[in-house]
Amino acid sequence: MLSRSRHFIVVLLLSLASLALPSCAKRETTVAHGNRTGILHVGNGAEPQSLDPHLAGGTVDHNVLSALYEGLVTLDEETFAPGAGAAERWEVSPDGLTYTFHLRRDAQWSNGDPLTARDWMFSFRRALSPALGSEYKDALFPVKNAEAFARGRVTDFAQVGFRAPDDFTLEIELAQPTAYFLTVLRTNVCFPVHAPSVERGGARLDDRTAKWSRAAPLVSNGPFRLREWRDHRHIAAEKNPHYWDAARVRLREVVYYPSESTQNQELSFRAGQLHTTWDVPLSKLDAYRKETPALLRVEPYFESYFFRFNTTRAPFTDARVRRALALAIDRDAIVKNILRGGQTPAHALTPPGLASYTPPVALASDLAAAKKLLAEAGFPGGRGFPRTELTTISSEINQRIAEAVQQMWRRDLGIEITIIQKEFKVLLQAIDNAVLDFAIVRGRWIAEYPDPLTYLSIFTAGNGVNGTGFADPAYDALIAAAAREPTPAARLAALQRAETHLLERTPIAPIYWGSRTTLVASSVRGWKNSPLGFHNYKDVWLEP
Repeated sequence: MLSRSRHFIVVLLLSLASLALPSCAKRETTVAHGNRTGILHVGNGAEPQSLDPHLAGGTVDHNVLSALYEGLVTLDEETFAPGAGAAERWEVSPDGLTYTFHLRRDAQWSNGDPLTARDWMFSFRRALSPALGSEYKDALFPVKNAEAFARGRVTDFAQVGFRAPDDFTLEIELAQPTAYFLTVLRTNVCFPVHAPSVERGGARLDDRTAKWSRAAPLVSNGPFRLREWRDHRHIAAEKNPHYWDAARVRLREVVYYPSESTQNQELSFRAGQLHTTWDVPLSKLDAYRKETPALLRVEPYFESYFFRFNTTRAPFTDARVRRALALAIDRDAIVKNILRGGQTPAHALTPPGLASYTPPVALASDLAAAKKLLAEAGFPGGRGFPRTELTTISSEINQRIAEAVQQMWRRDLGIEITIIQKEFKVLLQAIDNAVLDFAIVRGRWIAEYPDPLTYLSIFTAGNGVNGTGFADPAYDALIAAAAREPTPAARLAALQRAETHLLERTPIAPIYWGSRTTLVASSVRGWKNSPLGFHNYKDVWLEP
């Protein structure tokens, strides 16, 4: 009996030990598993507003759309050189007005449907439709009669400069030569949409709910297709087997994780849960520079960070008030003491370096001038100025900038500002032109294409992303005049005059021009610097 009891105990102990082994062994991290299986895990900054490319807004949306969709052309992230996309080649007429695109005959939607010129015609018409009201349609205004159609002045789309002579040829006619036009075709609003999906369930053209982009499966034409979207948890995009260049796509999947907390993303990165972060906590920059510099990326970035004023709400209906607050911001202190990530103080809206453009020095800090303007507007020393809200989002950088400016305006102008935080999607709703539910709000713009007009067109009257209520016929005329200039140098000089006028009227207060700090795991390959903020995920791969 004793021998049998001992045998039983030994067997029991061995069994328990075998059960315990998995819990004792080191668990494989998400990144290690991704390296082994080809799944890239990406920190995405916030929950996307939409995956409808004609309505999607922020850079977090575009980061996902870059994997799901492909335009007529692609762009190299670093050089902006156009490359073949859904069009395998193109020609430009000698006068620079007509672009003829030859579409790939093997191009398909992610459900296997053929992708033809008819799809592009439907998509461009939808993007410009006044009924849909895309906030980003202005990018297409170089096309003949595109603006007139979008404003409702032309109702027959046949008069707009898009033609489809056959299923695999697309012609685009411009109103005037536009040197940067090919780069525009890489923007969200120029991505195609699948007509049967958009029209599923009898949806009308003015349906902005974009329910079709949440339905399974989302039909797209890029190197990846949507597998799953779980609100505020993740978006998973799997390799698209119907993509024309699928053989070159080395990732099996890209998973995007929305988080407005840079601290949480950094913790996830260190724990092996993310291959890349959206940003880096300010408090961690020096440690990464010193201890693991190979993981820290400080990239050039065409970013402009500013505050929007609601020019329809008193006292910000007065340009003197707006300009006083803008002049009282110590941008150098913000960049030196808070950001410390390669940013530079912004004295204008447009960052330098876009198509050889030099922005004017229009809003350098000037406290004496700020106090004088505020007194002229009826608020000497801040007396009588109504308590005002400054709306921002909850991330560390945005909160600390808001607090710094709050202190500057209290100390130097006698103005009290209350800071309120909103989720990114809610903030975007607040600055909608039809809503304008704010007094002062954090603003940020990443260039959609490498030309200063991507910034300066924002504040023309009726622009979908204006978000300030600002409308100035003189400014609109200056922008229109710049388009008619015969040489690139004359055009840039005209744009500089327009920007000077804009900042004299001050619908915004520029804060800084950006660089981008991110963390990228050593196993990630093909990850390029991207001043426009997008990545060609078809060119990215993982090596354990």
